[in-house]
Amino acid sequence: MALTLDDHRALLKGFAAAGYAVKQMPAAVSNPLRVEWHRADGGQLKFRLWAFDVTHGGGGAEVRAADEFRIQITNGPDASADFDSSGFVDLLIGYSRDRDAIVAYDRRWLENWTQKKQATGSGGSPSVQVKQADIEAGHQNGIHRLTKDAGFGQASIVTLNPNLFPAFLANHVAVLGGGMTAAMAQATTPPVGGNTVLEYCATQGFPFDADLVARYIAALMTKPFVILAGVSGTGKSKLAELVAEFYSGKPTPGPAAAQPAQAGPSAVLVPATRTPDRSRFALVAVRPDWIDNQSVLGFVNPITNEYESTQALDLILGARRAREAAKDKNAAPRYFMLLDEMNLARVEHYFSDWLSCAESRRIAADGTLTQQPVPLHRSEKAMQTMVRRADGTFEKAEVPPLLDLPTNLVVTGTVNVDETTYGFSPKVLDRAMVLEFDEVNLERLRSAATAADTAGYRFPTELSAFRLASFKEYAQLPAGAHQHLKALNGILEEARLHFGYRAANEIALFMSIYSDILPPDATDTDWLRALDAAILQKVLPRLSGNRSKLELPLASMCGYLRDLARPAGDVVAMEFDPKAKARLPKSYRRAIEMLEGLRSFGFVSFFK
Repeated sequence: MALTLDDHRALLKGFAAAGYAVKQMPAAVSNPLRVEWHRADGGQLKFRLWAFDVTHGGGGAEVRAADEFRIQITNGPDASADFDSSGFVDLLIGYSRDRDAIVAYDRRWLENWTQKKQATGSGGSPSVQVKQADIEAGHQNGIHRLTKDAGFGQASIVTLNPNLFPAFLANHVAVLGGGMTAAMAQATTPPVGGNTVLEYCATQGFPFDADLVARYIAALMTKPFVILAGVSGTGKSKLAELVAEFYSGKPTPGPAAAQPAQAGPSAVLVPATRTPDRSRFALVAVRPDWIDNQSVLGFVNPITNEYESTQALDLILGARRAREAAKDKNAAPRYFMLLDEMNLARVEHYFSDWLSCAESRRIAADGTLTQQPVPLHRSEKAMQTMVRRADGTFEKAEVPPLLDLPTNLVVTGTVNVDETTYGFSPKVLDRAMVLEFDEVNLERLRSAATAADTAGYRFPTELSAFRLASFKEYAQLPAGAHQHLKALNGILEEARLHFGYRAANEIALFMSIYSDILPPDATDTDWLRALDAAILQKVLPRLSGNRSKLELPLASMCGYLRDLARPAGDVVAMEFDPKAKARLPKSYRRAIEMLEGLRSFGFVSFFK
C-alpha cells in the first residue's frame, strides 16, 4: 500500500512537537515529498524525502519471516546529476503507520536505483529489509541505529520516533553514521519556546514539576474525571486551565512567517504559536448551595417552557456537537471543564448523574461504545435553550430529552480541605484519579520565565483518542506489575479495602499512557515508575478510617511499597523510615505519612 497524505502528515508531526506549524502542505501525495524547514534561528533546510511504505510484504513464512519488514524502492531521481539539486537534500526513508515509526536508510540504496535506471531504463523495485524489533526500538527509544551488509558495503539504517524526525533531518549524516545519539541530536535542534505543555505552562509563569504534569495528562487520558487536591495557591486550577489551553490550541504560523507562502508542491514548516480555543474550556465555580444536578445540567423553566442552561451544560452541548461532527468519534476534540472548589458542596448531590452514567460506559460486541444517558426533561422532542459562546454572545441550541455524556469532555475538580468543605465518599473516589499538590519550589518559580526542563519526558503534542479501560489493557501489563498489584490487593482485601476490576483496568491503562510519557528506561521492564504513580493516585486515596481498621493493612502496604515483598513479623509494631530507599518511593512516602497520622490521631484519610 502506498503512503497517503495522512501518512505524510504523520511523518512531519514531530515538527509540531518542536514548535513548528505546517504553513503549506501539498494537496496530493507526491514522491518525493519536498520539505522546506524555516528554523527559528533564521536558517533554512530543504529536503526531498523519497518515502515508501514499510510493509511485511506477505507471502507466508516460506517467503518472509513474520518479523521481517521492508520498503520497495520504486522511484527516485532520474539521473545521478539530479541528486541534491536546487538546494534540496535527497534522503531515503520509510514510514510504518502500524508502529508510528520512521525508518531512514543509507542513501546509497537510492543512488544505486538511479544508476540502474540510467543504465537499463528501469531501476526495478529493490527491497530493503528491517526487523520488527528494530522498528519498535526506534519508536520507544527515540532513535535506534543498526547496520547491515549491502551490495555496496556496510550500510546504516536508523529507526526513529516521528518526534525525533526534525533532530534527525538536522543531523542526518552524523546520526546515520553513528556519531550522534538521540539526545545529542535533540540538543542541536533547539525547539521553539512553549512547544511542550510543560514549557507552555512555564512561559505563562507556572513552572510545574515535569512528573506532576505527566501524571495529570496520563490521568485525564485514562479517566474523564480527575481530582486535584492540595495546598491553596499552588496552581491546581491553573494547571487544569493551562493544559486545556495547550491542548485546545493548534500550532499556527507565528508573526515572523505571516507573509504568504509561495505556491508549490513543498511542505513549508515555520515557527509556530499556539492560539487556545476558549470555547473548549469552562471554569465552573461550585457553590455551597448546590443540592441537586440542576446547577450542572440545568432545568425546565415552567413559565417560559424553555430549558435553562448552565455554564456546564453549555460546554457539554458544545462537546457533544464537536463529537457528532468528528469523522472519528473517539478522536473528537477534547473539551475541558474545571469544577473549582468542588467539595464546597457534596459531590454526590450535584454530580451523581454524571458519575453513574459515565461509569455505565462499555464496549459492545460490535466495538461501539454504549452508555446510559442522563435524563434532562420529559418532553418528547428536544427543547430550546440559549447557550453562551466564548465571546460572550448567545445562540440557540437544542437540549435532548436524554443526553449521552460526550466522551471528549474531561472534568477536573480542585479540592481544598478545611472546615468549610465536605469529604468524598468511596463512590466518588472510586470513579476518579486523585493528584496531590503539596510541593512548593520557589527556586523553580524564580526561573519560571526560562525554558522548562523536560528531563527527557515525552509529552504528547496532541491528546490521544479516547480509550475506555478494559480487560485488554490489564492483560497487556508486564507480568511483574501484575504480580505486585495482585499482592497489594491481597493486603487490602483482608480489611475489605481492595479495589475491583474497573479500578484494575484503569490502573493498567494509566500505566500504559504514563509509561509512554516517561523518559525511556530499558531497565524498567515491570513499569515500576508507572506502578508507583498509579498506586499513589488510584489506591491510596481510597484509604480512610480509624486505627483498628487501617493500621495493619497500611503498615503492610508500607513494607511492600518499600521492598516489593510483604514484611514478616509484627507489622503493627514496625517503624518505617521515610528516608529509606524504596522500590516505589512516591507511594511509600505518602503511605508512611498516612500511617504516622493514623498512629498520632487515631484516624486518617488521604486528603490532608
